[in-house]
Amino acid sequence: MKPAVALLISGVGWIALYVASFVALGGSVPTVESSGQEIVDWFTANPVNARIYAWTAAFAALALTVFGGMVTTLLPKPHRYIFFGGILMWVITGMVQAWFWAGLALHPDDLEPATARTLFDIPQYWGPIINGSTMTMAVAVAALGFGAARVVPRWLAWLSVVLFVEQAIETITVFGETGFLAPGGTMNIYLGGVIGMAWVIGVLFWSYKKWKSPAGPIDTVVVSS
Repeated sequence: MKPAVALLISGVGWIALYVASFVALGGSVPTVESSGQEIVDWFTANPVNARIYAWTAAFAALALTVFGGMVTTLLPKPHRYIFFGGILMWVITGMVQAWFWAGLALHPDDLEPATARTLFDIPQYWGPIINGSTMTMAVAVAALGFGAARVVPRWLAWLSVVLFVEQAIETITVFGETGFLAPGGTMNIYLGGVIGMAWVIGVLFWSYKKWKSPAGPIDTVVVSS
């Protein structure tokens, strides 16, 4: 398989799996504002949904790691190591979150409400914690788009700056408890999710063009746009 094709499949594959995972959960998914009994009731009624969500995490981890590895090849040192470190943090955080969802769905009938509430609250903090990984990736790319010797186009650098700033602000969801600022809530999933997805698509577009170019990944010359 050609590298450019592998990059495209892994990037688009991750996007599809990310969307599919949330579709699998449905619209009635509990939040940090749900009571322990509401959480027990949801996992009792929707164990398959939770397992599908966790199942997609395995393939999403594969796709995101391949995608990150392919993009890493296009970046110079030390930026490539910083970027891939962010990718690995992102993958690990998503997998840990999936473990909790799958575990809660295994024996929901035996869950005590207080226990379910505690175990459910823990993975909700994937949102504010994963911001650390996305900021790491964004800063690695943004730093390559300014100055005389640019490696990435200016538009991608500015998009990375926007992602970094938004994700940095989004870390305040660590202190949130309800509504827009709740961990794992609207700010994490929708605002951060949309901006993060736009950034991934931007990186995919740029890196695909680079892999399709005759020079390939070793070409890190200055770009003009």
